[in-house]
Amino acid sequence: MNKPIIVLLFALLCNCNTPVTNNDASIGFNKEKHNFGTIPYKKEVAYTFEYANTGKSALVIYDVKTSCGCTVPEWTRSPILPGEKGFLKIKYDASFPGVFIKNVEVTYNGPGSPVNLEINGSVEYPENSKL
Repeated sequence: MNKPIIVLLFALLCNCNTPVTNNDASIGFNKEKHNFGTIPYKKEVAYTFEYANTGKSALVIYDVKTSCGCTVPEWTRSPILPGEKGFLKIKYDASFPGVFIKNVEVTYNGPGSPVNLEINGSVEYPENSKL
């Protein structure tokens, strides 16, 4: 093989995992912030954000990143067709007392990606705590 072909093949292989943005896919969430209010210490809570594909081609969520390990995402992994809905469930482990604000970054195949969501609330201090 000659050098230009090898360079081209290498470039293509290196970009295999890079999401391709499809400008016809669009995401619309039912809301972008959720307040849990006051949560008992050590209780796990969850909230499910609902979203719809408001674009003209299939919507794919490539990745969901959270701001800490106490926040775990689960989401619809299959492509969402135009007009259909998907779900993004966020579980929060209330292991640390006090006020919390956690960010969730959603990367998808459309313009405006990523979208930032937020969960927040307050975790009660445990009884007999020296915190």
